[in-house]
Amino acid sequence: MLHILCIVGPSGVGKTELIKKLLVELKRRGYRIAIVKHAPQGFDLDKPGKDSWRYTKAGVDTLVLSSPEKLALIKNVDHDPSLTEISKLLGEDFDIILAEGFRKSNRPKIEVHRKGFELPSAKGVIALVTDESLDINIPQFSLEDITGLSSFIEKKFLKKQSKERVSLFADGKHIPLNPFLKRLFLKTLEAMVSTLKGVEKPNSIDLSIRRKGNDL
Repeated sequence: MLHILCIVGPSGVGKTELIKKLLVELKRRGYRIAIVKHAPQGFDLDKPGKDSWRYTKAGVDTLVLSSPEKLALIKNVDHDPSLTEISKLLGEDFDIILAEGFRKSNRPKIEVHRKGFELPSAKGVIALVTDESLDINIPQFSLEDITGLSSFIEKKFLKKQSKERVSLFADGKHIPLNPFLKRLFLKTLEAMVSTLKGVEKPNSIDLSIRRKGNDL
């Protein structure tokens, strides 16, 4: 499954600026990056009077805006989506997702800390970005050490990536697969798909099954 790393910390410590700098450095190293920003207070991208706004007001469930340069998806939800749900929407075309916020998630986190703010307290913190040295037994980086922090992320997540990524979801829930099952799924699907007309050796295979009632 796609790696997800949360950047957390109180409002005002510089999470967005840090993510922006990490984005530039990781892109420079050749990685494909997706960013997810948590907006617990809600947000609204529609502008009153625009066609998309009219569709939204009319009750559309999902709206896609498409152009030659960009694509945007606005989907109504009845709960705060988890990072697993969001990553499923994004697909596998990235090397890592940098998520701003999502403090309560079970994903690994890098916490941003500044003097005068509360000491780090989030669960799952694997590193600290701080403007003061703290007596905490985890790697610590200065706010300016983007190269060092990027190398830490690269070593911990990106260099270990397999050339072949296999993900399984059931009812929207990610199902972990051990190496044997990943290989089994991969080889079985490759063998089946390669027998189909017009398919030789695909770089990606997407299979989706939806059950409605008692019928497929």
